[in-house]
Amino acid sequence: MKNIVLSSLAFFIFLCCARAQKPDLSKLSAGDYLNNFQRFTNKSPDVNLAFVNMQKLASNPAYEELATVLIHNIFAQDFIQRPYQDEAEQEMRAKRRLFAEQILDKMVLDTSALIKQQVQPLLLLTKVQLAANDTEELIRLSEQFIVSEIDGRDIYRYKSGRYGLMILDVLLKHSVLEAQSKKLIDKLAARLEKEQVTVTDSTSSADLDRRAWYRFLNACVHFTKSQQTTDRQQKENLLKVAFEYSPDLVDKNHQSGYFYDMVMILGNDKEGFQDDYLKFIINNPDKQKVMATLLKMALVEPSFKQNLRVMHQEVMPGTSFGDYWMKGIDAAAIKAPPITLTSLAKKSFSSKSLSGQWILVDFWGTWCGPCREEHPALQKFYDSTVVENPGNVTLLTVACRDTEQKVSAYMTQKKYTFPVAMSDNKVEKLFKLQGYPWKVLITPAGKYVTVPLGTDWVSFVNKYMETN
Repeated sequence: MKNIVLSSLAFFIFLCCARAQKPDLSKLSAGDYLNNFQRFTNKSPDVNLAFVNMQKLASNPAYEELATVLIHNIFAQDFIQRPYQDEAEQEMRAKRRLFAEQILDKMVLDTSALIKQQVQPLLLLTKVQLAANDTEELIRLSEQFIVSEIDGRDIYRYKSGRYGLMILDVLLKHSVLEAQSKKLIDKLAARLEKEQVTVTDSTSSADLDRRAWYRFLNACVHFTKSQQTTDRQQKENLLKVAFEYSPDLVDKNHQSGYFYDMVMILGNDKEGFQDDYLKFIINNPDKQKVMATLLKMALVEPSFKQNLRVMHQEVMPGTSFGDYWMKGIDAAAIKAPPITLTSLAKKSFSSKSLSGQWILVDFWGTWCGPCREEHPALQKFYDSTVVENPGNVTLLTVACRDTEQKVSAYMTQKKYTFPVAMSDNKVEKLFKLQGYPWKVLITPAGKYVTVPLGTDWVSFVNKYMETN
C-alpha cells in the first residue's frame, strides 16, 4: 500500500531548500513556499506558518499550477480515510489529519477567492467524511458537490473527479443512498466520457497528462459501476470499459497525470483493471475474446506474454506464435520516422538500412543523472544482446543537449562501448520526447513503441523482442 507521498515526482526537482526560520515571505519564490509548507507540516509542525506559506502560493494566480499540486496532491493525502492494521500508523495519520484540518479551517476563512475555489472540492469531501453516518446530510452534501463541482466547474482543474469518487465510496456504504449514489456516478461518468482527450501529432505534454487523468478516472468509474450490478452481461460490459481505459503505453509515460489519484482512490499499486476484466472472462467459451484481451494486456505489460502464449497454443495450435505477436505489435505501434545520424566513431547510421531488425534507440545526456545511473545496464544489454545477435537487434544511443567533447570524455572515462551519435536537434521532436532517459523500440517492420518511463526497460525490451 502506498504511504504518504510528498514530492516524489521529478516535477519538484527545481525546488530549493527552505530558508531561514522566519524568512521574509514577500521575497520568496513559489518553490520556497511549497518547500516551507512541507517543512512546517513535517519537520517543524506549525499550523500558522504552514498556512501562511500555502496562502502566499494559492492566492497568486501565477502560482496556480503549483498551488494545485500542493493542495490536491500533497496536502489532500492527510484526508484519506483507510483502515490500517498498524496501530502506530493509524495514530500517526489521525494526528496528521487533525493538524491538516486546522490548516483547512484557515483556508476556508481566507478572503482570497482563489483559495476558496482551490479548496472547495476537498472541503466538501471532508464534510462528507465527517457526516459518514448521517444519510440526510450525505444527500445534501453530495447534491451540493454535483451542482458546484460536476455541473458547475472543470472537474480536472481542482481534481473534482477524484473527490467525486471518494465521496461516492462513502455513499455506497449506505443501501438507502442507492439513488443518490447512482446520480453521482452517472454524472461523473458523463463528464469523463465527454471530455476524453484525443491524441494527435500536435498533442502537448500537458494535454497528454490530461488524457491520462481522464482515462484513469473513467476506468475507475466504470469499475465501480461494475461492482454495483449483479447482471452478468452488464458487469462484463462495464469491466471491459474499465479495462480499455486503464493506462496504455501513452498514459504510462504520463503517470504524473494520475499518480496521486491512483494513490488516493485505489490506495495501493493497482494501476488499472486489466486483471479484473481478464479474471471475469478467463472461463468464457469464446477463447478468441480472451486471447484478444491478453494481447492488449501484453502489449502494455509484456509480463502477460506467457499467458498469451499459452492461450495462443490452445486457440491456434500449429500456428506461429511469433507471427501472431509481431502482427499484434505492428497493428498497435506507430510508424517510425527515419533516423539518419553519424556516430562518434564516424560511422553513418540509417534506420532505413536496418529494415528487418529490431532497433533500440536511447536518448540521453551526460548532464542527466538517471541516464548515467542506467548506463551499466545499457552496456550489459549491448554486450549480451546486441553484440551476440548481429543482424537481429541494433542499439543506437543519442546524446542530446550535449557537446561531442563532453560525451567522448564521458565514454572514455567510463569505458563504455555502446554506440553513440550526437543529436541533430530534430530527432527528439520526431519521437516526441517527454523526458530523459527516453527509449523507443523500432520493430523489424519499421513501427515503434515507446518504452514506459520508470519500468524495467531491459525486461520490457527483451520480452517484446521474443518471438518463440
